[in-house]
Amino acid sequence: MLAYILCAGLWLGIIFGWLIPVVRKRMFYEVYAALGIGIMLSLALCLTFKWGWGGIAWLRYAGFALYAPAAAFVILAFVTLAHKGKPESGWEETTRIIETGVFGIVRHPLFLGSAIWSFALILVIQLILSIILGLASVFFLWMASRGEEAFNLRKFGDEYRKYMDRVPRWNFIKGLYRLVVQRTKPG
Repeated sequence: MLAYILCAGLWLGIIFGWLIPVVRKRMFYEVYAALGIGIMLSLALCLTFKWGWGGIAWLRYAGFALYAPAAAFVILAFVTLAHKGKPESGWEETTRIIETGVFGIVRHPLFLGSAIWSFALILVIQLILSIILGLASVFFLWMASRGEEAFNLRKFGDEYRKYMDRVPRWNFIKGLYRLVVQRTKPG
């Protein structure tokens, strides 16, 4: 029962604290972000309090192993946005493009980290419902990334387009490779 109460509280917070304000501002890509993160957090709550862990141990361990990179992307994104983004208000209203740290690897580390965590929860919970909700979460986070790119193109113009050419949206392997190659090239 506690899991359901917490999920209901979570969704009330998302609806009234996030969805309604962004719809009023016509920032519709944020609706995708709210849905993706809300579903991911709902899965985490249900995992913790209700459903338990799946039966295939090596899948569960792989899921737990994915928690580390997911947390790294999310935490580093928050810290970098707050310190290097020169936010006007809050942590998200950045006034400049960040190309260092985790933002030099992928353009949307917060959404990527949340998507990795959603996938990890699929592996840990191992239920049909967790697969459906986890994949829905990843889809919504992907759509939020695309929408935020359109927003950033309007906000930053050609400078952001050049950043898009240099840094992949979510392909962190390509992003890491690009950084390694750049550092090893004689300059």
